[in-house]
Amino acid sequence: MGMDTEITHDFDLMKLGFEGEQGLTAELFLKYGKTFEPRQIIIREGEAGHEVYLIIAGKVVVTEKIKQGNYKVLSSLGAGEIFGEMAILDNTPRSATLIAATQTRLLALDKSSFELIFKTHPRWAMKILTALSRRIQNAFQQLEDLHARR
Repeated sequence: MGMDTEITHDFDLMKLGFEGEQGLTAELFLKYGKTFEPRQIIIREGEAGHEVYLIIAGKVVVTEKIKQGNYKVLSSLGAGEIFGEMAILDNTPRSATLIAATQTRLLALDKSSFELIFKTHPRWAMKILTALSRRIQNAFQQLEDLHARR
């Protein structure tokens, strides 16, 4: 039934990364992976969120809704980047709508899965920490740019 597509994803993912990570990436994708097609909404602004996402492959655009059915693109994210982390850190509603720009493969992790990966897969924990630190650096840079323009 649906197993054929999961196996296909499995083999696609095994091409990514160096050998030590191939099996781990495939194993995590089988457990936590989701695939989104272009223009498919991943998360909606204002909704309650319970998952953090790590992009394995593809491109996601961060948007805000202007009016019914129209979105303004604020930025884009690619492989190795993380989003939705505030939902599991402090239960805030989603602050933006994120839409797949290309076919996109993600790890979707709820709080307990996120904690489990941190404990059991140190290499992936480092990937997640690196992605979060990049996010913080980008936020500081945006604040500096905003203040510089005033």
